[in-house]
Amino acid sequence: MPGIEKDDRRVRKTKKALRNGLAELMVRKDLRNITVRELTDKVDIHRATFYAHYKDIYDLYEQMEEEVVTELNDLIMLNYSQPPVHFYKIIFEYIMENKQICHMLFSTNGEGSFVIRLNDLFEEKCMETWCKEWQYSEISEELKFKVRYHVQGCLAIISKWVESNFTYPMDQVIEIIADIDRNMEYFVMKKQKMDAAFK
Repeated sequence: MPGIEKDDRRVRKTKKALRNGLAELMVRKDLRNITVRELTDKVDIHRATFYAHYKDIYDLYEQMEEEVVTELNDLIMLNYSQPPVHFYKIIFEYIMENKQICHMLFSTNGEGSFVIRLNDLFEEKCMETWCKEWQYSEISEELKFKVRYHVQGCLAIISKWVESNFTYPMDQVIEIIADIDRNMEYFVMKKQKMDAAFK
């Protein structure tokens, strides 16, 4: 129905304004220091409208984080088996399409859970892929250490690029991270073959 669609568009527009406003504020302020009044004044939305959608600033932040984590999870699950350059291109393009929110979530002014959750997603998929490709019968502690080292290194590169306000060319960052990814996989595969040969 036209009336319902118009209301839905209005709600989406309001939520987008609030989310972008919070993202801008969090570039320079900690979440705990941002008030609802400050945010609503910034985006020119009545406070009653804010409370129609969110309990407080933390609720808004958590919903934003949840949405991005869900969307990235879907992208990771669908594309992790792609060659590194293609996989990271998809991830980086998503970040570019959501620059303000991703800048906020990767920044040190956040609550810290976003990068932890993203790390868990990447680790789970990396572990699953390596076990499948190289037919590991069990997940050893050594493999867990390698996966942690690999994933946190990749995320550190992404974080650095985001925190630098995307100044370094995206294609070059993708080449860097994809090259590291390929070399790490080669190292793990080679080590596995060497270990198997000495058994």
